[in-house]
Amino acid sequence: MVNLERLITPKKLKVYLLSAGHLVHDIYTGFLSPVLPLLIEKFSLTYTLAAFLRLAMRIPSIFNPFIGHIADVVGLKYFVALAPAITAIAMSLIGKAPNYWSIVILLIVAGLSSSFFHVPAPVILKRISDRKLGMSMSCFQIGGEFSRAIGPIIVVGAISLWGFAGIYRLMPLGIVISIVLLLKLKDEKIPRHRSKKYNFKKSITKTLKQGKMLIFALLGILLIKSFTASVIAAFLPTYLSFKGYSLLMAGGALSILQAAAIIGVLLSGTISDIIGRRRLLIIVSFCSPLAMLLFLIGVKQAFIPVVILLGLISFSSTSVVLALIQEKNFKYPSIANGIYMTINFLLSSFIVLFFGKLADMFGMEKAFLISRICSFLGLPLVFCIPKVDENCRSCG
Repeated sequence: MVNLERLITPKKLKVYLLSAGHLVHDIYTGFLSPVLPLLIEKFSLTYTLAAFLRLAMRIPSIFNPFIGHIADVVGLKYFVALAPAITAIAMSLIGKAPNYWSIVILLIVAGLSSSFFHVPAPVILKRISDRKLGMSMSCFQIGGEFSRAIGPIIVVGAISLWGFAGIYRLMPLGIVISIVLLLKLKDEKIPRHRSKKYNFKKSITKTLKQGKMLIFALLGILLIKSFTASVIAAFLPTYLSFKGYSLLMAGGALSILQAAAIIGVLLSGTISDIIGRRRLLIIVSFCSPLAMLLFLIGVKQAFIPVVILLGLISFSSTSVVLALIQEKNFKYPSIANGIYMTINFLLSSFIVLFFGKLADMFGMEKAFLISRICSFLGLPLVFCIPKVDENCRSCG
């Protein structure tokens, strides 16, 4: 009974609720990769145009630092609450889109909504978390990773039942979770910067100066992740469809990948509380390109095991990075998180676009090989991670 009370404290309930919101929100943003083969066939798209759709969803992330600025000034808990509903509506209408550019518009709307969720959410999470911030961030990130595990199954199942145009029937879940978040977060008090001297230019300049070395390190981590995890997540169903697998099998493989990522995220956040964020991120950064190589070698002989291994390793850095940013104690934490999100979303999207161009030029398999080689470019930057956590195991 005592253990149960510790597990379900009021603060932890809000952590679980935010994680559930992350889960539901990202279920919808995860629709794009599984339906990409259908969009390619329906509109006769090149791989480059297909990859641009992912970039379209990430274009609003350019405004993430400004969104972080607004969050620090006025608070964005209501935007966090409403985002799942907006994203659900936009992504559920893709099946009814009459042309390529209408899909682009829907994805931009979903991307803007996603930014208003992801930028302030970790700041709120830090406010309501107990001491084990790494564990809380893992719980939050598991919501996102689990969504990408079940999202492909949900959308492929919906297509099987109602056809591609019928996936609009999936939008009520997002609306319901938004209502719950509105009710539970409305009384949560998030600190704000009310000083008249607080302006966007000064705050972002100070944040960049304060976290210069950390940002260099994050750039390296994200280069590695983008050339491995991002291209796999974007093109695995398309690659398997090209190889002759059914849409159901291709979507199922993506679900297996993301299910393994859930375990990786849970383990990485928890382990980083013990051995330190820096040490764990260095280990993961070395192992991700190797996991990508095993995927390319073993995709035929040991398909499921290599997909699981890739999911375990390549996606596991996110929760640790989020904890690292919040523990830096930036004066403007939402802006710091916004800068990270901008780099993350844009870098991964442009690299996926670059991968699409490579696939058009050389074929999918050679594009994966080139991507793996390019991932090594980020390794030297990883060592720029500040050594602030090595003597503080309990705080990460």
